[in-house]
Amino acid sequence: MISRQSMIDWFKSLPSSGGALLAMAILAAITLAGCGGVTADTHKPLRVVTTTALLADLTQNVAGDSAEVVALIPAGADVHSFQTTPNDSIEISKAGLIVSNGGGLDDFLKPMIENAMSDGAVHVVVSQGLAALSGSTDPHYWQNPANAVHYVRRIQDGLSAADPDNAEAYRVRAGTYAQQLLDLDQEISGILEDVPQSRRHLVTYHDAFGHFGSRYGWRTSALVSNDAGGVTPSAITQLQQQVRQEGIAAVFTEPQFRSKVIDLAAQDTGVEVGTIYSDVLDGSAATYIGMMRLNAENLAKSLR
Repeated sequence: MISRQSMIDWFKSLPSSGGALLAMAILAAITLAGCGGVTADTHKPLRVVTTTALLADLTQNVAGDSAEVVALIPAGADVHSFQTTPNDSIEISKAGLIVSNGGGLDDFLKPMIENAMSDGAVHVVVSQGLAALSGSTDPHYWQNPANAVHYVRRIQDGLSAADPDNAEAYRVRAGTYAQQLLDLDQEISGILEDVPQSRRHLVTYHDAFGHFGSRYGWRTSALVSNDAGGVTPSAITQLQQQVRQEGIAAVFTEPQFRSKVIDLAAQDTGVEVGTIYSDVLDGSAATYIGMMRLNAENLAKSLR
């Protein structure tokens, strides 16, 4: 390899001409490279891929500007019917951290994640440990804000493992956000106090609110199981009988599951159909905190 001094000696031997100017430019480039002036940027944000938009929101709150976070399943889409594309594998291959929910919700993505993730990438399953703690296999653990705090701590651990240089920043942000979630829990309890005990029965299309019910002392019923399978006539008949017997004022459905079947069943029993959100975010519930607050407000408005 030609030494820097040899380049300088060669440059001095050249006449004052265009060739000398070219040599000067080459020398300048070599000098800058030696000083690190044109080295690649080593402080690019960590790239993170989450399975759902809700997890992307939780992760971004912990990551801040230290990471770029994208979701495979976009806001407004139904996780139960999502179909992957080759672009999803490409996104995963570029990520230093992959965040999934687990518990059966997004496990269909596990083979793709394992095949596409690069060597050295970190994969965090945020619900790990919650089945044993809660005694429930319902994967919608985040419907209890205390479980969302568990998610945040798991995300913090994943970010710190994938990007140790920013571990302290992740710790601080996770602590701040966890406190916001605990404050949210108290806020929801306050909002729901307006609902009489006799009306604290959450009837939904999709069986995704068991953890919400357990946390706030509500009964929960649903038309379909937590895999959002099709509604059967017997399930509708049973629910209509329950609504009439208990004098339930409203039933709730998520926007992606709203259907004429639900509307007709509600019309036959004279009850209101309200909106509630589980694992899907859209313009009306753009963040986890906003979604949970909106759910509580909708329940209180319809059932108090």
